[in-house]
Amino acid sequence: MPRKIVTHDGQTFEFRDYELPMLGPSDVRVQVEFAAPKHGTEKKLLTNSSFARKQWDAELRMFLPKPEAAQDAQSATTERQLGNMVVGTVIDVGNAVSGFKLGERVFGYGPICEVHQAHEGRWWPLGQLTPQDAVAIDPAHVAFVAVRDGNIRIGDDVAIYGLGAIGLMAVQIARAAGANHVFAVDPLPIRREFALAHGADAAFDPISVDAALQIKLVTGKHGVDVSMETSGNGRALHDAIRCIRQCGTVVHVPWGPANATDLHLDEEFHHNRPTLIGSQAWEGWANPDRSYPLWTHQRAYDAAIKLFRDNKITGAGLITPIVPFVQAAEILGQVFNKPESTIKIGVQF
Repeated sequence: MPRKIVTHDGQTFEFRDYELPMLGPSDVRVQVEFAAPKHGTEKKLLTNSSFARKQWDAELRMFLPKPEAAQDAQSATTERQLGNMVVGTVIDVGNAVSGFKLGERVFGYGPICEVHQAHEGRWWPLGQLTPQDAVAIDPAHVAFVAVRDGNIRIGDDVAIYGLGAIGLMAVQIARAAGANHVFAVDPLPIRREFALAHGADAAFDPISVDAALQIKLVTGKHGVDVSMETSGNGRALHDAIRCIRQCGTVVHVPWGPANATDLHLDEEFHHNRPTLIGSQAWEGWANPDRSYPLWTHQRAYDAAIKLFRDNKITGAGLITPIVPFVQAAEILGQVFNKPESTIKIGVQF
């Protein structure tokens, strides 16, 4: 019986046996060889999601108070799977599947588990992509949409706050888009080093220096045209506002911040009149691309994949550490609570 990784609290993780559903006519079954979670989003969902406090009304497009019964149900301990993308080999297909054959290597969205099964429309051929590139496609797609939302153009100066997988993909994509200078900001050395090796002109530790001030000074006291915040930290968003040119653009990507104590809208935000853009790449929230109908969700996703296939961006070195599946439950607990030694964890089967 195959195994998957689950958690009840987002703090500890364990293995669980599971049974595969019957193979549907359009299903593809894959023996997983490599997988990765989506650290920021999954941690938010597990420990501090707005859905834990309120309910989303899709018609009003508002969060509303939850009925007491729903709050009680939410407080009950529930088991959740962990994982974002998987890579593997096709081991079985339904009788109506025409796009994939046995033995073909593919990638797609799925939890960290030994065997994953999904409709053929949810799989893509791996081709010449590496597994590390494949599991980096989700953050690359988010970053790609954020770069387009910020209208980053050739010659622009850009700052990226937060160098997780999304931020480091944004560094690479902003450079590929023709940015003149790219500045990267994050307190973790491993992430700053990757940024410097993949397109950043300078990388600042916001704990040891005033990163926004440094960015202002190295741009002739003007600041950047576009800044992007990807970490969900209130102080980082405040600094992303501080470092831009007058009337510049700030792109806010993450799910947060939950705590906005360090976000002061009565300071630079009020005096410099920036444009603040909320970026959202997932089609599940029913937001059309800002350039729709010229650009759709699928076109943006395919364009992000092509950047990897054309060797314009890379996941090599981004997926670190890579741990064996047999140790993954223990190590995931460490990484989710102490991310100092990681960028985006990979699980090798």
